[in-house]
Amino acid sequence: MSCRSLLERRVRPLAVLAALLAPIAPAGAAPQAVLGFGANTWRELAHTKGHPRVVVFSTTDCVHCPRVIDQLAAAMRQSNSRARLAVVVMDGAGQEADLIKDRHYRGAHALYAFDGDAQALRHTVNPDWRGLTPYVALIPAKGTARFHAGSPAAHVLREFLRP
Repeated sequence: MSCRSLLERRVRPLAVLAALLAPIAPAGAAPQAVLGFGANTWRELAHTKGHPRVVVFSTTDCVHCPRVIDQLAAAMRQSNSRARLAVVVMDGAGQEADLIKDRHYRGAHALYAFDGDAQALRHTVNPDWRGLTPYVALIPAKGTARFHAGSPAAHVLREFLRP
């Protein structure tokens, strides 16, 4: 028996097990459902006390949104912050099954899709917002939301996520 075949016999089962578990592992923290983002949802997100929140507004065709969502989720994990990440897909209604499968949303604590008139919902969030995505809201545990077109500056995010 050669060393190579012995090594293959020992490593192969581990590789197969890792391949089987890989798709399952990230899904543990992933949202299990897409919630409707209606007229009262923003008020609930913005005024719920306890944990700070990062809310990313996205669209399915936004080329920059996946990177921003991934970066924010990573920064939140690394900071050990108690902040919660919510992603709102503005054009996601009717695409819930695809959204749940999308790897970029797995780092979110909650996943929403607009449920209603998009312009009215955007106005509810921030009357000055014209629909550019990604649009990021940093909601402190106490205080008012601060909005960012695109990813917040690194120093702003560090300050927000500081325990």
